[in-house]
Amino acid sequence: MQLFRSGLVSILIIHFSKRAETERMQARETVPDSSNLIKRARTGDEVAFGDLVHFYQDRLIGYCHRMTGSGAEDLAQEAFIKFYLALDRFDVSKPIDPFLFRIAHNHCLDALKKKSIQTVSLAKKEEGEKEIQIEDGKPNPEDLMHKSEVQKAVNQALASIPVLYRSALIMWHVEGLSYEEISESLNLPIGTIKARIHRGRELLQQKLRPFVFLNEGI
Repeated sequence: MQLFRSGLVSILIIHFSKRAETERMQARETVPDSSNLIKRARTGDEVAFGDLVHFYQDRLIGYCHRMTGSGAEDLAQEAFIKFYLALDRFDVSKPIDPFLFRIAHNHCLDALKKKSIQTVSLAKKEEGEKEIQIEDGKPNPEDLMHKSEVQKAVNQALASIPVLYRSALIMWHVEGLSYEEISESLNLPIGTIKARIHRGRELLQQKLRPFVFLNEGI
């Protein structure tokens, strides 16, 4: 029974990751030429910078929301301002994600320190996140309720683990960044990143066990 429950916990995490992967795949279909947009933005092209904001805003809002639990839109907007002011320091030959998420991450840490937040509830869905999709296109209330409960349970569990593990998990499982990109974003060795993701998953599993005990019929 214990092994069975442990398997269910893993399923919840996989469900969380697969949903994020679907969203990332959809987003990649319209990936902009970020290096060209940044070059144009450096010259004061507001349209070019607006295109960058439009492409990354949902991901940045989602990241800030999962990290802090409140004020995500304001935090994301402030992170974009910092990003704009740092454009001259960005190496256009490198991926934009690590650079942008490092700014967002540090800004979220500053916000958490100011608010002295230890744990937060992520039950409320942030505007800009995609709705759950039903494969046959016919909404089933029971399925929707179950998926909503799973998402809520995972988000709340994620919000309750320490920030150092939470950030690595979000970047890996939600944003799909590579170990190298996360290492660059958090300015940590790859070995440390792998260890934090592993430990974060263990903590996430521990937090999700009560949900599994209450839902034996999953």
